[in-house]
Amino acid sequence: MTYPCNKGFINPAFVGFSPGDIDTIILRAYKPNDNYLHLVDTIIVQNAGTNIYTTSNDTTVVYININSSTNTLVIPGFDWQIYIPAKNRTVMISNIITTPTKGGHQCRNPINSFTQDGQAIVPKYVQTNQFYTSGYMAYIQN
Repeated sequence: MTYPCNKGFINPAFVGFSPGDIDTIILRAYKPNDNYLHLVDTIIVQNAGTNIYTTSNDTTVVYININSSTNTLVIPGFDWQIYIPAKNRTVMISNIITTPTKGGHQCRNPINSFTQDGQAIVPKYVQTNQFYTSGYMAYIQN
């Protein structure tokens, strides 16, 4: 039996950051295509609790797992800001394009493209075989 698939999501992947730089990040969801004017939700993400930080070589993938109205994942339907307080840096993600699909019980729609800090990104699905790190990535360079 096939079902409409869940929304695909993007994991932030921090490249070259020390653990202390990213032990707390702030995720903000905004109404889409609104120039980041209308905030919908703010989520504080810490390297504790149900969030999962997985580091391999110089890259830490953060799987965000907190209950909120936007399901906490960087998903289509919103524009996003990822704020790194230790660096006083904000990364902007918008224009997440996805293709609705149908599939099995746990399927997710593919992410075709998104805009990160003004640059168009065509992501590839990354299969890491590590706990909660597979998926589409927004690579954030230190």
